[in-house]
Amino acid sequence: MAPLDDDEKVATEAKYDRVRVPALALREMFDDAFTAIARDGAGTLEVVIRLQKAFISLSTIGHEELNRAARRHSRLSLARADLALKLPYELDRIRALASRVA
Repeated sequence: MAPLDDDEKVATEAKYDRVRVPALALREMFDDAFTAIARDGAGTLEVVIRLQKAFISLSTIGHEELNRAARRHSRLSLARADLALKLPYELDRIRALASRVA
């Protein structure tokens, strides 16, 4: 898969030339997709592990804005898990995964 390019435009013929759709901000998409899951799942090890693995995968695509968003949400998820999880072993597993987010 080729890296995403901010300057890339998809050439399509406009069927309705007066309809405008604002561009989606990557940061907002991450906020919408991950914030509630990270918040509500912070006390569930399996949820936090899956989130960190998703952030690892997303951070390896090679797109800097995507990398920044993945790192940011990884840190936020880790902070929530630090508050919610009690067992040191579980927190160590999460920290190890979070350290792999590029």
